[in-house]
Amino acid sequence: MEDYSKLPNISDRGAWSVSTTKHGFGIENLHDNNTETFWQSDGQQPHSISVQFPTRAQIYAVSLYLDTEKDESYTPCKTSIYAGTSQHDMQLVKDESFANEPKGWINFKLTDIDGPVLMAHFLLIELPYNFDNGRDVRVRLARILGPPPREEKFRNEHILPYTSPDFYMYESLR
Repeated sequence: MEDYSKLPNISDRGAWSVSTTKHGFGIENLHDNNTETFWQSDGQQPHSISVQFPTRAQIYAVSLYLDTEKDESYTPCKTSIYAGTSQHDMQLVKDESFANEPKGWINFKLTDIDGPVLMAHFLLIELPYNFDNGRDVRVRLARILGPPPREEKFRNEHILPYTSPDFYMYESLR
């Protein structure tokens, strides 16, 4: 199990928008770090969250905070994530249905640690279905995560088990 809390949060680099919003439950709730508030859609399915980056962004994962206990039929049961250079050339990069009712951070890894990093200007998180055939959707928090820093990857793969700062100071040649 990966520790997604150590990945860089690049959410603030993009311009966020949503398909619809119920008055009083706007997009600002996706980033307020409060699990008691939420964005709620208002309208026809599928509902979606879009993020547009000014330059190509390296995207490792998308994390959504969902809570079936509080939101019941407002909780999405399927997520489709698309990426591209604009909203006109997006390709499906992740399509996942939930076997269990989610509670907490749900992480959608979009790239393999050893493979190429997903590079995109535009990201679309589509929420087409809800549990119990609910119509509107609630998402309590959302984050876009960048790849792990290369230095951390190197340290994790290093053959010597040295972890102190003194050893790291002399581990490479200039």
